[in-house]
Amino acid sequence: MSNIEERSTSASRGEKLHHESPAALRSGLVKDFPEVTLLCSDAYLTAVLGVPNRSFEYARDEKIKKALAWRRTFDVEALRSRFRYDMEEGVLNLIPADESGSANSFEPSPALLKLAKSRALRILPERGEDGRVVLLAETQLVKWSEVTAEAFLQHHVLVLEAAFDMIRNTSEASPESITLLVDASGPLQAPPI
Repeated sequence: MSNIEERSTSASRGEKLHHESPAALRSGLVKDFPEVTLLCSDAYLTAVLGVPNRSFEYARDEKIKKALAWRRTFDVEALRSRFRYDMEEGVLNLIPADESGSANSFEPSPALLKLAKSRALRILPERGEDGRVVLLAETQLVKWSEVTAEAFLQHHVLVLEAAFDMIRNTSEASPESITLLVDASGPLQAPPI
């Protein structure tokens, strides 16, 4: 490649990166998904855009758009409206439906209510040395015969959303990623889901 071609390619890449910025990604989604402004920081969108060989369109349509659509289909906000994470106890507490403020109230299953109190997946009170929120999974605390795949997924979503809220609401700069510690010391009783 000649120097002229190399400079031309570099200039094109510079224009492309500017055109395909987090702001451009967000503006391409905000009409259909206004929640993108709350849920997706510039750092996160930059990371999604920065994957080698990933096009802007793929990042927008296959990664971010589909994730936001899944949140709606799974009704994450209605699910979240019924629970609050208790950092001291490491459990999810049920909020009475009349206090949740959600127009479409979610009714948790008995399996989800058991998981919410199980401490099988919880946020540790201290962040890791690198500033990341740390989750601890202790699946041996789950009575698998009493759990459904749907309740298991709902429980994971609730704990992860609580961790994301911690990241979003911190006043100091912190990594936008999570460390997961898995305690595999107990007997494996989980059936394949």
